[in-house]
Amino acid sequence: MTPGLRDAKRVAVARRLARIAFEQVRDRGLGEVTVDGIVAEAEVSRRTFSNYYLCKEAAVAAIVVHSVEAALAEWDPPESVDVLDLARDLVEHQLRTGALRQLTAVATLASEHPQLVPFVRDAQWQVWSAAGDKILQAVPDPDSAAIETLGLVVGALFGIVSASLNATGVRDGDAALLLHASALRGLARLERGLGRPR
Repeated sequence: MTPGLRDAKRVAVARRLARIAFEQVRDRGLGEVTVDGIVAEAEVSRRTFSNYYLCKEAAVAAIVVHSVEAALAEWDPPESVDVLDLARDLVEHQLRTGALRQLTAVATLASEHPQLVPFVRDAQWQVWSAAGDKILQAVPDPDSAAIETLGLVVGALFGIVSASLNATGVRDGDAALLLHASALRGLARLERGLGRPR
């Protein structure tokens, strides 16, 4: 098996396990789901599961990372060197692709099952870190000011999203739209704070 095919297969298995874990927990509750039940549905061994995830909670949270990574791979950044413009476009893209909806769905599960919270927080940080890397790749020859602004934007978005998910209880059917609006308001405030009103 070629390295590219092997990597694609590994990603597919990881995504399938995360999807199954998420769906089972969403449908039955965390206490009713076992690793054995996840691997049975996925038709893989328990050992295969442990090659990807430490526990069922980690698998559930990983669906956020997989969803956002897939959306990041599809993102075609605008021709802009402005970090805030790129961040705004990426937030819009994440809404269009359903990644924000997936984030709110997992946050809803975490509000219902507190043992998921640390795993979801870790997944959220992985998401914002990956988004920051993707934005930085879109900036040709980034200088220290662009890198500093990017750090500010990624950190602020992480805080805004985390606070928004906690504040709304994420039970509203429009939670992804509320999250989107909150992120855009935060970016507008950052823009004003940096002396660049929109």
